[in-house]
Amino acid sequence: MKLHRLSFITALVYQQVSGFTTNTILSRGVSSAESFRKTTFVAAEEKKDDDCDSCGDKKDSIILQPFIPGLDANYKNIGPVGEGDFIISRTGGPTKEELLNENILKIVRSECTDLEALTLVWKCLGYRFNEDKKEWEPTEVFPNWKKNFPTPPDLIGMARIYSKEVDEPSLRSNQSLVRSIPMEHKQMLKPILKPYGFTGFKLAELTPNKTRRAQCSNWLLFYREELFGYTVEELKEKRRLKKEAEEAEKRRLEEENGGPVEEQWTPPIKEVF
Repeated sequence: MKLHRLSFITALVYQQVSGFTTNTILSRGVSSAESFRKTTFVAAEEKKDDDCDSCGDKKDSIILQPFIPGLDANYKNIGPVGEGDFIISRTGGPTKEELLNENILKIVRSECTDLEALTLVWKCLGYRFNEDKKEWEPTEVFPNWKKNFPTPPDLIGMARIYSKEVDEPSLRSNQSLVRSIPMEHKQMLKPILKPYGFTGFKLAELTPNKTRRAQCSNWLLFYREELFGYTVEELKEKRRLKKEAEEAEKRRLEEENGGPVEEQWTPPIKEVF
């Protein structure tokens, strides 16, 4: 019942935004029982063929119209990926080519679809696509992340409907992803992507979609630099050694200053592993 209620609310929202109503569908000879399902895909056709903004570096903030297919739980399994210039495949784990700066920049600039961006993040988190079952499985997902997200979450909000009832799961999963980035890696986008033409966003340009794409891209850069290619056991050992080095440095500073050293506050990190 909850799914039907969400679908009804979504239909009303889309009708308000696009002016594309169920009556339009009925006039095409579709039964009322199928009207919402048909509205989903015909409305998407009237707008675009996929969920790509393809706005590049537009300077004005544009709130994208709802992308109704993104509400379908199966869209992540069947939606098109890898048909354009963005390097991505559902098959296997993440590759070096998929994690190139030029490819990540396409996520930031909205030169790939939301689903393509999410597919890369899902693969990096450890989800693997079962070609036989045509579904994602948590085969290699980081343990801490898997506890809360046994299935790949929509970290961007593909439907682009920002009511609390529809968007909150996407918002919460995105926040969890951002919290897993250590402080020293939270501002990686501009210094790494600037040589490729990215100069950052002005506040007026930001939308929920652009913001979440940027956050996912930042996490991908952190993943590539710190997590890619390591086992969970190796990552835990790296963390232990890092903590030991930090504690040794703290003791050194205390000896130099003859007493406790004031520590700078940093936001808590909830690592994926």
